Amino acid sequence: MPKTISRRHFMKISSGIATATALWGFSCQGLYDFDLIVVGGLILDGSGQPGSVGDVGIRDGRITAIGDLKDRSAARKIDAAGLAVAPGFIDFHSHSDDELLMGGNPQSKVRQGVTLEVLGQDGGSMAPLNADMRDSRMSRFQKILGNDKGWDDFAGYFALLEKRGMITNALSMLGQGTLRQCVVGEDDRPATSAEIAEMQQLAATAFAQGAYGISSGLEYTPGSFASTDEIIAICKAMNGRGIYSSHMRNEDDTVLEALEEAITIAQSAGVDLNISHMKASARRNWHKMDAMIARLDAARATGMTVSCDRYPYVAYSTGLSSLFPLWSREGGSDRFMSRLQDAALSDSIQNAVTAKVDKIGGWASVMISSLRKNEQRKQYEGKHLEELTSDGSDPYQLLLSLIQNENGGGGMVGFAMSEENTSRLLAYDYCMTASDASSLANEGPLHRGNPHPRGYGTFPRLLGKYVRQDGIMPLEEAVRKITALPAAMLNLKDRGWLKEGYAADVAIFDPATVIDNATWGDPHRYPSGIPYVIVNGEIVIDQEKYSGKLPGIVVRGV
Repeated sequence: MPKTISRRHFMKISSGIATATALWGFSCQGLYDFDLIVVGGLILDGSGQPGSVGDVGIRDGRITAIGDLKDRSAARKIDAAGLAVAPGFIDFHSHSDDELLMGGNPQSKVRQGVTLEVLGQDGGSMAPLNADMRDSRMSRFQKILGNDKGWDDFAGYFALLEKRGMITNALSMLGQGTLRQCVVGEDDRPATSAEIAEMQQLAATAFAQGAYGISSGLEYTPGSFASTDEIIAICKAMNGRGIYSSHMRNEDDTVLEALEEAITIAQSAGVDLNISHMKASARRNWHKMDAMIARLDAARATGMTVSCDRYPYVAYSTGLSSLFPLWSREGGSDRFMSRLQDAALSDSIQNAVTAKVDKIGGWASVMISSLRKNEQRKQYEGKHLEELTSDGSDPYQLLLSLIQNENGGGGMVGFAMSEENTSRLLAYDYCMTASDASSLANEGPLHRGNPHPRGYGTFPRLLGKYVRQDGIMPLEEAVRKITALPAAMLNLKDRGWLKEGYAADVAIFDPATVIDNATWGDPHRYPSGIPYVIVNGEIVIDQEKYSGKLPGIVVRGV
C-alpha cells in the first residue's frame, strides 16, 4: 500500500526539486562560455570593409567576442563555413505597423535577414490618435487585439507590441499626416497657430515616449494640405536631434521642386534629412535623376546629413486612390465617394486620372494588388487594367467601379521607373535599400492579395541580383548600406554593426546562392540562401525555418 505524503511534506519536496532545477540550469549555463557561437563565417561587420573569416560569440543577447573562438564552448554552435555573417538588416522604410501586432505571423521580413523595422513612414503612424481616429482604428484591429485594449499614444502602442510578442525589433517615426489629422482633421485648410502649437506639443510627447523622427507623405491626404512653413514648425519640435524622412510632394513632373522643399524643411528645422523611396517617376522624368543626386550631394557639402532609400524594383506600390487628384480626396473617404458620383465633376476627375495614367505608361502600367471588399473581384488581383479590359470595355470605368466598391481603398502597383536609375540609386553611397512594404506570410492571415514582391524579396534581391549577378557594388558595401548606414541615420548606439557589446542581431546568408523568389505573379514566396537570422541573441530563422521565438523589442528614442 503506498505511503501517504502530507501536503506540507509534498510542498517541501516540490520546493526542493524546483530549487535544484533552477540551480542546475544556472550551473549548466555556467558550463559554457557562450550561449551561441557562429563559427567560421565571413564576417562583414557593417563598416563596408572587406570581411575576414572568424567566429562570433553571443551571450545574454549581446555580441561578447569576435575572433578565433574554436577552443571556446557554447550551448549551441552554428557552422557558418562558406556563409557571410553580417549585422541584422535594418529596413529603414517599413509598413509593418499593423502586422507586427500579430506575433509570429509576419515572417517575410525576418526571413530576408531583417532584424529591425522602421515603422511610421510616409506620414502615417499608429499614434497619436484623437477619439474618432481611435474608434476607427480599434474597430479595424478588433480581430487582432481580442481582449487587449487599444491605444491613444505611442506609449500604449509600444506596450501592446511588446506584450503580444514581436518577431523582429521595431522603432517608429511620428507621421506628420497622422499628427495633422489628429489636430486639424482632413480638410484642406491652413493650420491655425494654436493648432500648430498643439501639434508641436503632441510631437514632444511622442518623442518622450520613444518615437524617433518625423515622416511625411505629401502626396497623401491630409498631410499634403500642410504648407512648407507648417511642416518646418512641426519638425522644430525635434529640437535639432532627429531626422525628417519625406515622401515628397511630387515624384515625377515637379520632383526637383519637391526635393528642394524637403531640403528647405530639414535645413530650416535644423534636422537630418532622408528622401523616401527616391525616384524620378515616368519616362519623361527619368533624366532628372542626375540633378536629384547632385542636389543631395550639394546639400551634404553644406554640412547637412542627407540620405535616401529605395527598393530594388522598377515599380512602386500605393493605393488606387493615388490616381485621383488631391482635391477630389480632400475631407476623407465619404466626401471622396460623393465627388466621384457628382456628374458636374466627372469629366474633370476622369481627365486628371487619364493624364496621370498616360504619364506612367498607360493602363498596362497599373496592376491591381489588393481588393478586400469584393470576393468576386479577387480574381482581378495581379492583373493589369489593360488586361482586364481587353474585351474593349473602358479601363477608367472599371477603375471607378473598383474604387467605389472599396470605399476609396484598394491597392495597385505602378510600373514607372527605369532599371538604369534603379541600379544607380542602389549603388549610391548614401542610399539605403529598404522595402517600403509590410511584413507578410505565405500562409495564414497575412497571405493576402497579390502584393508587390518587395515585401518578400527586397534584401535578397539586392544581394543576389544587384550585387552577385549585376556587380553594381561590392558585397561588403551593400551590407553597409542596409546595416551601419541606417543605424547612423537613426543614431542607434548598439545596432547596425558586428561589435562586441552590441545587440546580437545577426543575418547569416550564402553570398553564392542568396536570391529573391517572389515575382509579380507569385509574390508570396520566401527567399533562398538565408539559413539563419538571430534577433537579440535568439535564433528566429533556423535552417530557413521559423523557430517560433518572439525576441523582438521596441527600440525607443532618447
